[in-house]
Amino acid sequence: MATSRKVCSSQVIYQDIREQILHLELPPGTALSEIETAEKYHISRTPVRDVFKALEAEGLLEIKPHIGTFVSLIDLDMISDILYMREVVEQSLFKDLAATHDKSHEYRIQLILQEQKQIIKSDLPIEEISRAFIIADNRFHHTLYELAGKQNIVTFFGMINSQYERFRTFINQSEKGDLLRLYHDHVAIWDAISRQDYEKLSDLISHHIYDGFNASALELHKHPEYFRT
Repeated sequence: MATSRKVCSSQVIYQDIREQILHLELPPGTALSEIETAEKYHISRTPVRDVFKALEAEGLLEIKPHIGTFVSLIDLDMISDILYMREVVEQSLFKDLAATHDKSHEYRIQLILQEQKQIIKSDLPIEEISRAFIIADNRFHHTLYELAGKQNIVTFFGMINSQYERFRTFINQSEKGDLLRLYHDHVAIWDAISRQDYEKLSDLISHHIYDGFNASALELHKHPEYFRT
C-alpha cells in the first residue's frame, strides 16, 4: 500500500519558513534551494518560487539570479530607523494613554505581565523561553496601542518589523537576565502610565527601546556575518 504524503499549501510553507527565519532557525546568510524545499513540502517548484518571492518582498530573503536564494542579512540601519520611529510614536501614544487611563485596563495588562513573569520562571530551554517572551512582549505593546485607540499603527509596524524581530531574537536568546530586564521595564512603564507620571514615563520609554540595542555590541561580535552594516 502506498504511503500518503501530506501536501502543504503555499501559505503554510510561507508561514513555516518565515517563522524559521524570524527565530534564527534559518540564520542570516543561509542558502535555500527551490528543489530541496519543494521535496521537503511535497509540492512543485512553482509555489515554492512564489513563497520565496513573497519572503523577498518582506526583506527576509535575497534572490540572486543565477547564484541562489539566501536568508537576508539583518540590516542594522533599518533596525535603528525602526527604533527611532517606535520611540517617537510611543512617547506620544503612552502619554495619551496615561491621560485617559481607565482602571478597566488594569486587568488586561496585569494578565500579560503575569504571563511574562511565568515564561521567565519556566524551565524550558532558553531559546523557547526567548521565543515565548517575545510573543508576550509584542502582546504588551500591541495592547497598549489598542487601549490608546491606535491599532492601525500596530498593523503598520507589522509590515516593516521582520528585521527587528530577528534582531530581538538574536540579542535575547542567550540568558534570562535580558528578558527579566524587559519584564521589569514593562512593569515600570505600566506603573508610570497608571500614575500619570509623564516625566518618568518618558525616561522609561527611551531606555526600554534603546538599552538592548546599545548593549548588543558584544553579541554582534559573535556573529558579524549575520549583519549588513
